Amino acid sequence: MSDNKVNMMNLYLIGSGFTKAVFSKSPLNNELLKALVSDRPDCAAQWLIDKYTTNDVEIALTRLDIDIRAYSEENAEIMSELKGLRRGIERDIGNFFSFFRATPELLEEKVWLKEFLQFVASNGNVAVSLNYDSVFEGALDCIGCWSPKGGYGPFQHGLIEDSEYAESPIAVLKMHGSTTFKIAEHANAPHLRAVNFLFDEYFFPVSAKNKHFGYGLGKGETYLIAPSFVKIPTVEMSYCMIDALKAASESRNLIVVGCGLRPEDSFLTILLTHFLRQRDWQKRKIIIVDPYADKIASRIKEYWGVDVDKCIVSIEEGIEESIKQLQDAIG
Repeated sequence: MSDNKVNMMNLYLIGSGFTKAVFSKSPLNNELLKALVSDRPDCAAQWLIDKYTTNDVEIALTRLDIDIRAYSEENAEIMSELKGLRRGIERDIGNFFSFFRATPELLEEKVWLKEFLQFVASNGNVAVSLNYDSVFEGALDCIGCWSPKGGYGPFQHGLIEDSEYAESPIAVLKMHGSTTFKIAEHANAPHLRAVNFLFDEYFFPVSAKNKHFGYGLGKGETYLIAPSFVKIPTVEMSYCMIDALKAASESRNLIVVGCGLRPEDSFLTILLTHFLRQRDWQKRKIIIVDPYADKIASRIKEYWGVDVDKCIVSIEEGIEESIKQLQDAIG
C-alpha cells in the first residue's frame, strides 16, 4: 500500500449521465448511434448500424477497428475506405455534441446545477470527464469556477496571457477528448501533430468573453477518442491519465456521477484500483450517484473480492435529485 497522505480534495468522475441530467436529449452511450442517425440520416453512423447489425457504438466501432487492422495486410484500398468512415464517425460525434453547451441562462434555469457545481469546484478538486461535450467545464466557467490556467490540467494555450487569469480552482481532465479540443500539425514540426484546446466564448461564456482563440491556424480537426474497445491516446491524453492517477492517490473521496464504469474501459478500472490501493483505504469512500448505483457498486465489490462495503456509498438517484445526499456523504 502507498504511504500517500490523503488531503481534503475529492476526485469526481463525470459521465454521460451528468449531461443527460442537464439536457434530456443528450444520449447515453448505448443511445449514441441512434441519436447520430436521427440528427443526420445520411451520416456514417447508419452505415455502422447496417454493417454490424448493432446499435451499441462500442461494439460497432470495435468491430470496425478489427476490420481496419485485418485489411491493412489484405487490401489497402478497403482499409483506406474504412479509415475514412471512422473519421466520419468522429466528425459526426464532434459536431453533434458541440451543440450541448453551458450558458449563464442555463445556470439560472437549472438551480440544482449551480448548487452542485459550487461545492464541486473547491480549490484542489479534480474532475475526470469522459464526456465529449463541454457542459461541465462550461457551466463551471459560467459561475466563475473555471479558468484556462490549469482548468484543463496539463494543457496551456499559447495565446492566453497567464497574468490575465487566476489559477483554476478545479482541473477538468478530458481523457477521451472534447468538442473543445483540436489536433493539428505541430508548429515547429509539421510532420507531427499535437492537441490543444479552443478558448472561445461559445464554450466559455465568462472567461473567454469576446475571445475566439483557435488552434492549428484553422487547419485543426476536432479531437476525440471514439468509443471503441480500442482506445489509442495521444501523449496529451496520456498526461491527463497520469494526472488522474495522481489525483486518485491524493483524494479522500472518489465521486462517480452519471457513469456506469463500463468494465471495457480498462483505465477506469485502474483508476478505481489506484484510489483504494492506499495504506488508509478503509478511510476512503467511493460515492456513486446514478439511477443504477447499486448495480455499479455490486460490480466493484465483486471485482475487489474483499470486504469494501464500508468504502462504497450508493445514491440511487439522478444528480439533480440527490445533491443533499451527496453533500452528506462527502461530509
